[in-house]
Amino acid sequence: MAFDRDCSDFSSTGDAQRFFLRSGGPASDPHGLDRDGDGYACEFGKTLLASAARYRSRPVAPVRLSAPRTTSAHCFTGPRGGTYTITASGNKNYDGC
Repeated sequence: MAFDRDCSDFSSTGDAQRFFLRSGGPASDPHGLDRDGDGYACEFGKTLLASAARYRSRPVAPVRLSAPRTTSAHCFTGPRGGTYTITASGNKNYDGC
């Protein structure tokens, strides 16, 4: 190993985590960046996990879905006498008339 890297050598914990993974982590930690053995270098993600633990979700009212509508109320007649409408995606819908 040419030189040892410490957490203070990186500008962010994200940079340290990327280096840790490229260096063989979490299976191998030659630089000792993951002292607690949790698979994250230099306490990567600890702030995010702490704020997520304080987050309280609020109940959300269920959304009622309606049946899809066609974009055109026009009923067309095909060359053989069948009827159809045009869907939002531009396809023919033979069930719509």
